[in-house]
Amino acid sequence: MRGSAHTALLAHVLPLCGVLGQTLGASKRYVGWGIVGDVPRGDTEEYRSLVRTDYRFRIQEDYVRYSIDIRINPCKDEIIAAGMGIACCSGTSIAGCQHHPEVDGGPDLQVAYFQNAHIPNCKGTPFEADHNCGTFLEVHRLGDRKILADMGIDQIDFPSGYQTTRLAIHRLCVGDHELWWVVRTPSGPWVKKIRKFFVRSPSCSGPAGLAPPPEAGSA
Repeated sequence: MRGSAHTALLAHVLPLCGVLGQTLGASKRYVGWGIVGDVPRGDTEEYRSLVRTDYRFRIQEDYVRYSIDIRINPCKDEIIAAGMGIACCSGTSIAGCQHHPEVDGGPDLQVAYFQNAHIPNCKGTPFEADHNCGTFLEVHRLGDRKILADMGIDQIDFPSGYQTTRLAIHRLCVGDHELWWVVRTPSGPWVKKIRKFFVRSPSCSGPAGLAPPPEAGSA
């Protein structure tokens, strides 16, 4: 009796286990293990063409409960960095972070960022692998919506102190530029902070139709 009852119980439970396993498997596939398929990699024209640029701006004054800060080349002066090198501004207060808004294009640019509130991200959502969801730093020409470089900064929800990252600036030319703190959402990107900086070199050829500079000594 007991043997037949046990066999009947197994016959009833095992199919349920199979269904449960399929359900868990489906949930894993839903969350995903990373980017699957032909999704273009960052720092390419194909990637940037897929990023939304219908920006809305909500830039507000910093206050004690919500402040955002961006610093350019925070460890440039080795004397001020006091032997910490490029780590001088990682996990520190503003006292350990420099700001040098004049840079030379070419090598990657180190930047520091800070927010004293939750940094929005899309982890664990259907938009986790979507380039149009999350918090990013973006490089733009002054007043231009075209993205020249970007980097996600939402790996840590509540960072302690300033964090640092690097942005590709090999395609930047002489002129005024801006760093935008952008929260990308399924309904569109929001600009929360803008930090200006100037690129001293290299000079690049101007766009077609640009008037040539005046000759030296001309009136």
